[in-house]
Amino acid sequence: MKAVVNAIKFFQAISDTGIRGKMTAKIFSGLLKMIHPRGKVIDDNLKLVYPESSEQWRKDIRRKCYEGLAWTLTEAIVLQKDTSKALEWVKRVKNKEIIDDLLKRKQGVIFLTAHFGNWELFGSWYAQYALMNHHRLHVVYQESHDEDLSRYIRQTRENSKMITIQKNISVLKMAHMLKNGEHFAILYDISGSGELVVPFMGRNATNMAGPAMLAMMTNVPVVPAFSSRIRPFEHEAEFFEPLKLPDKNEKMTHEERMKRIIFEMNKAIDTYVRRKPEQWFWLHRRWKNVTQ
Repeated sequence: MKAVVNAIKFFQAISDTGIRGKMTAKIFSGLLKMIHPRGKVIDDNLKLVYPESSEQWRKDIRRKCYEGLAWTLTEAIVLQKDTSKALEWVKRVKNKEIIDDLLKRKQGVIFLTAHFGNWELFGSWYAQYALMNHHRLHVVYQESHDEDLSRYIRQTRENSKMITIQKNISVLKMAHMLKNGEHFAILYDISGSGELVVPFMGRNATNMAGPAMLAMMTNVPVVPAFSSRIRPFEHEAEFFEPLKLPDKNEKMTHEERMKRIIFEMNKAIDTYVRRKPEQWFWLHRRWKNVTQ
């Protein structure tokens, strides 16, 4: 999709945080509302999670979701002109002492996050903040089917001081890096391959096994971390206390321990998403591999 990448670069050249940025977001929003990408998926997901919701409420959430995505894309492309702006656009950081303590102790950590608000901006902000404190943020990603788009996304993340690591990296290698004090961010709100079924937002879903395995192997803190949009180019980051995971002395099978960890991870994301559901990425087929 070279045409898509070229279009993004065109808007990147002309957009800013002022009127031109507003016009760009308006164009993106208009296109999304006209095309309705995965409109049925959004509606089906909302019906599944909020079965008592009205059709009008779901339409409002879909509209706000598209508008939010338009601003996420606009902010992301404007950010590439000067990635240091991420440090300005994150206006508030709740519970900042949690990350300051981790950075001071040079401890490895798994940041549990989601496609919420502007997740790319959030990653850029933390990557630069960590670098100021002599740490690097590693981001695990999965290549898109489109090579040009994947390359562009990878480049934008690296421009923002993130270290990109492909999803097929060895779990043992990641565990070694975590034990040596590295920081990893994992977007954990996507479906897994089907081997571990644990509820997500009240409905059975498949889940990725890797992050839970890493938590078991390394015993590093798993810190829920999210960012929400206050208004365009103004965001609030929030960190939470590390998840309480099962103690190694608790008697349970390997699968039971894995599912317990995944349950806690999903619960943390669920709790945050329900605060502002319009800012979550409802376009993903999160429950696609499980019959409800």
